[in-house]
Amino acid sequence: MARRSLAKCPKALSKYGFCGLLAVIYAAKLEMPANLTQLHAFFAEVKRICAMDSSKWRNALPKKQGGISFEHTVCLLRHYKGCEFEEVPKPVDARKTNLSMWLRTRVLANSCYIVHVGKHAFFVDVGKSKGKWRIYDQRGPHSKKDLKTMCTKGGYGRKLVTRVLKIAECV
Repeated sequence: MARRSLAKCPKALSKYGFCGLLAVIYAAKLEMPANLTQLHAFFAEVKRICAMDSSKWRNALPKKQGGISFEHTVCLLRHYKGCEFEEVPKPVDARKTNLSMWLRTRVLANSCYIVHVGKHAFFVDVGKSKGKWRIYDQRGPHSKKDLKTMCTKGGYGRKLVTRVLKIAECV
């Protein structure tokens, strides 16, 4: 059975754009940073683990602090060993698969994913049926009822899915 009660990102931290790191926190079952000090300590740990340039986030604007690539996501999941994962192969029609279409056609019941769209990442938790999914990012949880809002112009529902990791166990 998929998890249902995941800790929400604190409002004070939502402006820091650490969506990829947040997805790793959910997938690897790490403790959610509760304040800015804990978030910066987590950033320092991530920089050390991924051997990132120390100025990568120091000089960035708050909304760009914490951004990581797909390769860094994989590196962190391997380091924390909190979950097993596999990359989902791109579908034949990958150039047309946006987040909305992916949620309708590609998810499996009782599963979890980390989905990268453009420069954003989500943790997706799917319940007992394929239509019972929840997306978690720094803006909070989103469900099927939020899909129309997500698909408005500039919304993430319209962005193309670039890479997907299926998390093996998400209990």
